[in-house]
Amino acid sequence: MIPGKTAYDALPVWAQTFAVNLVSLRTFRLKYGAFFHESLRRLEQNERASLDRLLDEQQAAVRRMLEYASRHVPYYRRQGLPPDDLSAWPLLEKSAVAARLEEFLSDEYSPGALLTLKTSGTTGTPLTVRISRDYHQMEMAFRWRHRAWGGVPYLSRGAYVSGHPVVPARQSHPPFWRVDHVEKRLLCSSYHFTPQNLASYIKALTDFRPDFVHGYPSSLYLLARHVQDNGIDALRPRAVFTASETLLDFQREAIRQAFGAPVFNWYGNTEMTCNIVQCAAGGLHYRTDYGLLDLLDDGTMVCTGLNNRAMPLIRYRVGDAATPRKGPCACGCAFPLVERIEGRVEDYVRTPEGRIVGRLDHLFKDATRVREAQIVQSRPDEVVIRVVRNPGYSPHDEQRIRAEARLRLGDSIRVRFEYVERIDRTAGGKFRFVVSHLPCSTSTSP
Repeated sequence: MIPGKTAYDALPVWAQTFAVNLVSLRTFRLKYGAFFHESLRRLEQNERASLDRLLDEQQAAVRRMLEYASRHVPYYRRQGLPPDDLSAWPLLEKSAVAARLEEFLSDEYSPGALLTLKTSGTTGTPLTVRISRDYHQMEMAFRWRHRAWGGVPYLSRGAYVSGHPVVPARQSHPPFWRVDHVEKRLLCSSYHFTPQNLASYIKALTDFRPDFVHGYPSSLYLLARHVQDNGIDALRPRAVFTASETLLDFQREAIRQAFGAPVFNWYGNTEMTCNIVQCAAGGLHYRTDYGLLDLLDDGTMVCTGLNNRAMPLIRYRVGDAATPRKGPCACGCAFPLVERIEGRVEDYVRTPEGRIVGRLDHLFKDATRVREAQIVQSRPDEVVIRVVRNPGYSPHDEQRIRAEARLRLGDSIRVRFEYVERIDRTAGGKFRFVVSHLPCSTSTSP
């Protein structure tokens, strides 16, 4: 429970808006101080550097982080690991960090001076992460630099459609958003998306006239489908930014068409160990000034954060997977590329013969009469496809989806359909496209 949330929920809308702006006024100073602006300039310079220079500076940063962790972080200091050989450091699992949180904190920082972040823990172990105030400003600089890639400068007007708890859960009528005048933000709740409420969200976005829209892909996709299905001439932001969920191909295309703007994907994690950002040319660049990314043979991402000295995580298995890509990007930026981000490694379907199958969003590429879908696997010989139907959905649509599933999963697994009114989000308001309940689902080996 967020401190003070019960009292906040009891306030009238005008008082809630005042409270949102009061909090934003306080956090603005935490986010955007001198270190933020210094970091913003340095990150912009890195975007013009050569690949050789970027990699040299990354290796130097890795050495500095290993030396620092060896001296100041109890977990690493106790193991006596070599500060000049990253390969000798063992892989770090989330469960180990969660169980020994205090041992990962640097002795140079007072715990009371650190900021606290928490992962939702929806598919794995819940985790608390501590960061310094300076690093918090650097993180904000990384985010605003990515927005600049979409033509959105610092402090542009933004509409955020994600897990902001600014509206009481019991509320059934709009407004399902609150305006933050300090940061020029429209904060929209993603917990109140029903077919009846979508029109009010679209009107609020249009009236606010944001320079950019940021949100969960699943939430923006629902808005996009409403725009398309009703022929609405909606807002035209400069760019749309997605984060926190895997951006599926059909979602991207629907969002791009409905909002009339390019879609830029952002990958990050609460542990602050890796940042992969999409450019205007469509390339997914991993920022070498944020962290070191290693991909295991199965695509599992192993990351070393380079900037959060308060809680260094080295060779950390983040639980996600990616596919590498060789060659330069047409945008001219030298940051290395990945072909795609697969999403969480447990969000795969396993076939009875042991195959691990991802990227199943292609099942719904042409399914225009499907509003939402989710694939659930609780048995090794069966998957359940949960579908929220649009008007006009027919047995023919089910047959096409089933055929696409057979094409990718084979004949050894049963495909069953379940029709629902809505697909539940996680406690953090996120949508999971594939949900696996199979034992040992966090391993990527058959």
